[in-house]
Amino acid sequence: MTARRRSRRPGATLLAGVMAVLAMAGCDAVYDVATHPVTLTAGALNVATVVATDKTIPDHVVDLATGQDCSLVRYSTGGYYCVKPLPANKPVETRLYCYRSIGKISCYDSEIPGEETRQVTDPRHVISSRSLSGPMTGPLPGQR
Repeated sequence: MTARRRSRRPGATLLAGVMAVLAMAGCDAVYDVATHPVTLTAGALNVATVVATDKTIPDHVVDLATGQDCSLVRYSTGGYYCVKPLPANKPVETRLYCYRSIGKISCYDSEIPGEETRQVTDPRHVISSRSLSGPMTGPLPGQR
């Protein structure tokens, strides 16, 4: 008499059998799902979202869940799937006090007492690091 070997997981064989039957039963429904109007609409919305935002609909869900900037498009081009968002790029506004000096104009962030007669700009004028039309451009190549 030989003894039967018992499985370490008694329900594993039963679970595998049930999964196989369910998998075969689902083969008939594949064609119906692919042409179902809801599936086609969801696919079209996903494509439109990728074109408009460079993110799929699930990417937006992951964004909300993680608080990071996640994009399958960026990942498919060799980048990271999720990156931390950059801090807001707010313009820095300051008041400059510019005065005529010998051969040039010198500007300071605070007023120099007694030099009002040499002042070039109106002290109420606010200078911004970025204009309203777009980002500030840097020096041309070769300039400092």
